Amino acid sequence: MSDTGSHLVLLLGAGGISPDTALRAAVGVTSELSVVWYGSAPAGAAVDRLRAQWSESFDGEWLTTGDHLAVPGLLVDLDRRRPVHGVATFGEPLIVVQAEAQQRLGLPGNPPETVRTAQSKLAQRRRLRSAGVETVRFHAIADESDVPAAVAEVGFPAVLKPVHGAASFLVSKVHDEEELRDRLDEALAAYRTSPLFDPEPLFVLEQLLVGDEWYGRTGFGDYVSVESLVEDGRVRHVGITDKLPLHGFVETGGVVPTSLPADRQSEVLEHAGRIIEALGIRWGATHLELKLTPDGPACIELNARLGGPMGHLLRASSGTDVEADVMRLALGRPAEGDYRSVRYALNRAVPPPARAVKLVRQTPREELLAAFPELVFCKTRFAPGAELHPDRPYNVLTFLVTGDDVRSCLAAAERVTAAYRAEFVALDDGAAVPFTASIH
Repeated sequence: MSDTGSHLVLLLGAGGISPDTALRAAVGVTSELSVVWYGSAPAGAAVDRLRAQWSESFDGEWLTTGDHLAVPGLLVDLDRRRPVHGVATFGEPLIVVQAEAQQRLGLPGNPPETVRTAQSKLAQRRRLRSAGVETVRFHAIADESDVPAAVAEVGFPAVLKPVHGAASFLVSKVHDEEELRDRLDEALAAYRTSPLFDPEPLFVLEQLLVGDEWYGRTGFGDYVSVESLVEDGRVRHVGITDKLPLHGFVETGGVVPTSLPADRQSEVLEHAGRIIEALGIRWGATHLELKLTPDGPACIELNARLGGPMGHLLRASSGTDVEADVMRLALGRPAEGDYRSVRYALNRAVPPPARAVKLVRQTPREELLAAFPELVFCKTRFAPGAELHPDRPYNVLTFLVTGDDVRSCLAAAERVTAAYRAEFVALDDGAAVPFTASIH
């Protein structure tokens, strides 16, 4: 139900769900919506169309900034002109300034320090260990001088991760000290050239979490994600997402509803609740990844926001817009959605080759949509001629299918990936680079 007396501010332009999806969801929440558009480049035709879409449905103001740190001040000024009742965003780069604005305006939200903890893999580990929730071994690494102490604390095999990072990039499995030093050198070099990472490199070496077979059937990975909504500290789990097998450390897709046995579902949700409480999340959405180990579920990481494709998956499975509930929570109102699944939904992400390449040609998106009626969503992210680099967190193809059961969804996804063709050449020597969209 839309509330005409609640002025919501939506922070857009920093990834997460698509802006037009966010605006469509907001229609059912409020008629008074202001937008802060974050972007360093001048607004183009796509932003102009989005602004026209917004102006047809809402009263409010459209503000633009290229400096995310300016957002809280912008909202304080806006509040003087038009009282603000809530602030929402779906983009990871803006969740800290969202929290700062909520705090300054006395609105429902998480403390900024809580959000900073959720953005740091190292701070998460420290908080969960101090709360007695997790016992995973870990150690911080800023440079090579930290390697001996990290090896003594963690041992091998282990995983090297950036403390701040996304989409599993620069995440490496290491088996000995020599390999650790090699991967660390490569990661430090990537920090100097990639715009996606903090200028000051910091890593965490973690005990390798070993998964177990929890399903009694093939086709699934050994980890899950839990999507939850939190209202003033009260946690409501809206779904467990089964994961497809990893491609290295890169996610390839997920399925809802879960196929885990009921007792295993309870085990996952109970541990998820303990993690959310220990990290101090009190408002909004969380996306928590858990490894399914022989000793029970173990935290991989938590995001204090909605997981990337989860809005599409939950909507395709249950017909409910979780984005609308995130906005309701930002206004201090309870979530209203019914997330009971009426069909199965599977999302699939296809990464490019793991080297610097140029996309030469690919199967057009329109051809895939025409050939496969099971497709609910399909996106080819790049046009031929695009240059792709291995330290960038993107996929060349993403799509979503629905079906009556897991088997039909998996079969449909295999048919789509088999039909998708792409050709790449290496940027360094122009040689053809092998590529397959299949994860098998």
